[in-house]
Amino acid sequence: MANLITIRRGELAHNPLSGIIEPVLSELVKIRGTGQEWCCWYYEPASKGCSIYGNRPMACGVLKCWQPEETLAIVGQDLLSRLDILEDKDPLRPLVVEHERLCPCPDMGDIEKALSEQAEKILPSLEGRVNTDLAFRDRVVKGFNLPLSLELFLFGRPLFQLLQPFGIAVSESPQGLKLILRKKL
Repeated sequence: MANLITIRRGELAHNPLSGIIEPVLSELVKIRGTGQEWCCWYYEPASKGCSIYGNRPMACGVLKCWQPEETLAIVGQDLLSRLDILEDKDPLRPLVVEHERLCPCPDMGDIEKALSEQAEKILPSLEGRVNTDLAFRDRVVKGFNLPLSLELFLFGRPLFQLLQPFGIAVSESPQGLKLILRKKL
Protein backbone atom coordinates (compact mmCIF):
# COMPACT_ATOMS: atom_id res chain seq x y z
CA MET A 1 0.00 0.00 0.00
CA ALA A 2 2.94 2.33 0.58
CA ASN A 3 3.60 2.25 -3.18
CA LEU A 4 0.05 3.26 -4.07
CA ILE A 5 -1.53 6.69 -4.18
CA THR A 6 -5.18 7.62 -4.15
CA ILE A 7 -6.70 10.19 -6.45
CA ARG A 8 -9.98 11.08 -4.81
CA ARG A 9 -13.28 11.72 -6.56
CA GLY A 10 -13.37 15.39 -7.54
CA GLU A 11 -9.59 15.78 -7.80
CA LEU A 12 -8.19 17.02 -11.09
CA ALA A 13 -6.40 14.49 -13.30
CA HIS A 14 -5.60 14.03 -16.95
CA ASN A 15 -8.32 12.02 -18.68
CA PRO A 16 -6.69 10.09 -21.53
CA LEU A 17 -10.04 9.70 -23.29
CA SER A 18 -10.93 13.39 -23.41
CA GLY A 19 -7.33 14.59 -23.45
CA ILE A 20 -8.03 17.24 -20.81
CA ILE A 21 -7.46 17.73 -17.10
CA GLU A 22 -10.79 17.39 -15.33
CA PRO A 23 -12.29 16.23 -12.02
CA VAL A 24 -12.25 12.44 -11.73
CA LEU A 25 -15.67 10.86 -11.40
CA SER A 26 -14.63 8.05 -9.09
CA GLU A 27 -11.69 7.26 -6.88
CA LEU A 28 -8.52 5.98 -8.55
CA VAL A 29 -5.78 4.00 -6.87
CA LYS A 30 -2.55 4.14 -8.82
CA ILE A 31 1.01 2.96 -8.46
CA ARG A 32 3.16 5.88 -7.42
CA GLY A 33 5.92 7.10 -9.65
CA THR A 34 9.49 8.20 -9.15
CA GLY A 35 11.75 10.92 -10.53
CA GLN A 36 11.14 14.21 -12.30
CA GLU A 37 9.72 12.43 -15.33
CA TRP A 38 7.14 9.99 -14.04
CA CYS A 39 8.47 6.44 -13.98
CA CYS A 40 6.68 3.47 -12.42
CA TRP A 41 7.85 2.68 -8.91
CA TYR A 42 8.32 -0.98 -9.93
CA TYR A 43 10.41 -0.34 -13.05
CA GLU A 44 13.98 -1.64 -12.69
CA PRO A 45 16.36 0.33 -14.93
CA ALA A 46 19.12 -2.29 -14.68
CA SER A 47 16.97 -5.06 -16.15
CA LYS A 48 14.72 -2.65 -18.07
CA GLY A 49 11.77 -4.56 -16.71
CA CYS A 50 9.05 -4.76 -14.10
CA SER A 51 9.89 -6.03 -10.63
CA ILE A 52 6.30 -7.25 -10.08
CA TYR A 53 5.66 -8.54 -13.58
CA GLY A 54 3.86 -11.71 -12.42
CA ASN A 55 1.55 -9.70 -10.16
CA ARG A 56 1.22 -6.51 -12.19
CA PRO A 57 -2.09 -4.61 -12.35
CA MET A 58 -4.47 -5.30 -15.24
CA ALA A 59 -3.73 -1.93 -16.85
CA CYS A 60 -0.05 -2.88 -17.05
CA GLY A 61 -0.93 -6.25 -18.54
CA VAL A 62 -2.74 -4.70 -21.50
CA LEU A 63 -0.43 -1.69 -21.89
CA LYS A 64 1.10 -1.39 -25.32
CA CYS A 65 2.47 2.12 -25.71
CA TRP A 66 2.57 1.73 -29.48
CA GLN A 67 -1.10 0.61 -29.56
CA PRO A 68 -2.99 2.19 -26.62
CA GLU A 69 -6.56 1.17 -27.59
CA GLU A 70 -6.77 -1.76 -25.11
CA THR A 71 -5.52 0.40 -22.26
CA LEU A 72 -7.87 3.26 -23.16
CA ALA A 73 -10.79 0.80 -23.26
CA ILE A 74 -10.37 0.06 -19.54
CA VAL A 75 -10.07 3.70 -18.40
CA GLY A 76 -12.69 4.19 -15.69
CA GLN A 77 -13.68 0.51 -15.70
CA ASP A 78 -13.59 -1.86 -12.70
CA LEU A 79 -11.55 0.52 -10.58
CA LEU A 80 -10.16 -0.58 -7.24
CA SER A 81 -10.78 1.70 -4.30
CA ARG A 82 -8.94 1.94 -1.01
CA LEU A 83 -11.74 -0.01 0.66
CA ASP A 84 -11.30 -2.84 -1.87
CA ILE A 85 -7.64 -3.08 -0.91
CA LEU A 86 -7.89 -2.68 2.88
CA GLU A 87 -8.91 -5.80 4.80
CA ASP A 88 -12.28 -5.58 6.58
CA LYS A 89 -10.55 -5.86 9.97
CA ASP A 90 -7.77 -3.39 9.20
CA PRO A 91 -7.86 -0.67 11.91
CA LEU A 92 -7.14 1.95 9.22
CA ARG A 93 -10.25 1.10 7.20
CA PRO A 94 -12.72 2.99 9.47
CA LEU A 95 -10.36 5.98 9.38
CA VAL A 96 -10.57 6.12 5.57
CA VAL A 97 -14.37 6.13 5.86
CA GLU A 98 -14.27 8.79 8.58
CA HIS A 99 -11.90 10.97 6.56
CA GLU A 100 -14.20 10.81 3.52
CA ARG A 101 -17.14 11.79 5.74
CA LEU A 102 -15.36 14.67 7.50
CA CYS A 103 -13.09 15.81 4.66
CA PRO A 104 -14.64 14.96 1.29
CA CYS A 105 -12.66 16.15 -1.68
CA PRO A 106 -14.57 18.97 -3.33
CA ASP A 107 -15.12 18.95 -7.08
CA MET A 108 -12.09 20.93 -8.17
CA GLY A 109 -13.90 22.12 -11.31
CA ASP A 110 -16.50 23.77 -9.07
CA ILE A 111 -13.75 25.21 -6.85
CA GLU A 112 -11.99 26.75 -9.84
CA LYS A 113 -15.24 28.38 -11.01
CA ALA A 114 -16.11 29.64 -7.51
CA LEU A 115 -12.63 31.10 -7.06
CA SER A 116 -12.89 33.00 -10.33
CA GLU A 117 -16.31 34.40 -9.42
CA GLN A 118 -16.19 34.93 -5.68
CA ALA A 119 -12.76 34.15 -4.22
CA GLU A 120 -13.22 36.26 -1.09
CA LYS A 121 -16.38 34.34 -0.14
CA ILE A 122 -15.02 30.84 -0.75
CA LEU A 123 -11.50 31.22 0.75
CA PRO A 124 -12.63 31.15 4.42
CA SER A 125 -14.65 27.97 3.80
CA LEU A 126 -11.74 26.34 1.99
CA GLU A 127 -9.40 27.39 4.78
CA GLY A 128 -11.62 25.62 7.31
CA ARG A 129 -11.70 22.48 5.16
CA VAL A 130 -7.92 22.55 4.70
CA ASN A 131 -7.35 22.76 8.46
CA THR A 132 -9.89 20.03 9.22
CA ASP A 133 -8.14 17.78 6.70
CA LEU A 134 -4.70 18.48 8.16
CA ALA A 135 -5.85 18.00 11.77
CA PHE A 136 -7.39 14.64 10.88
CA ARG A 137 -4.25 13.51 9.08
CA ASP A 138 -2.02 14.69 11.90
CA ARG A 139 -4.06 12.77 14.47
CA VAL A 140 -3.96 9.53 12.45
CA VAL A 141 -0.30 9.84 11.41
CA LYS A 142 0.79 10.37 15.01
CA GLY A 143 -1.59 7.74 16.43
CA PHE A 144 -0.50 5.03 14.00
CA ASN A 145 3.04 6.29 13.25
CA LEU A 146 2.27 6.29 9.51
CA PRO A 147 4.84 7.15 6.86
CA LEU A 148 3.89 9.77 4.26
CA SER A 149 3.66 7.12 1.55
CA LEU A 150 0.90 5.28 3.42
CA GLU A 151 -0.89 8.54 4.22
CA LEU A 152 -1.10 9.30 0.47
CA PHE A 153 -2.73 5.93 -0.15
CA LEU A 154 -5.18 6.22 2.76
CA PHE A 155 -6.24 9.85 2.36
CA GLY A 156 -4.92 11.08 -1.00
CA ARG A 157 -3.12 14.37 -1.29
CA PRO A 158 -3.94 17.06 1.27
CA LEU A 159 -6.53 19.59 0.14
CA PHE A 160 -4.10 22.51 0.35
CA GLN A 161 -1.93 20.80 -2.29
CA LEU A 162 -4.92 20.31 -4.58
CA LEU A 163 -5.61 24.06 -4.40
CA GLN A 164 -2.11 25.15 -5.46
CA PRO A 165 -2.79 25.01 -9.24
CA PHE A 166 -5.46 27.69 -8.69
CA GLY A 167 -2.89 30.15 -7.36
CA ILE A 168 -3.62 29.44 -3.71
CA ALA A 169 -0.63 29.45 -1.39
CA VAL A 170 -0.56 28.76 2.32
CA SER A 171 1.07 30.38 5.29
CA GLU A 172 1.18 29.14 8.83
CA SER A 173 -0.50 30.94 11.69
CA PRO A 174 -1.18 30.00 15.31
CA GLN A 175 -4.74 29.06 14.24
CA GLY A 176 -3.54 26.77 11.42
CA LEU A 177 -2.93 27.30 7.74
CA LYS A 178 -4.09 30.52 6.08
CA LEU A 179 -4.93 30.51 2.39
CA ILE A 180 -3.62 33.29 0.17
CA LEU A 181 -4.83 33.82 -3.38
CA ARG A 182 -1.66 34.70 -5.29
CA LYS A 183 -3.31 35.35 -8.65
CA LYS A 184 -6.74 36.18 -9.92
CA LEU A 185 -8.31 33.46 -12.06
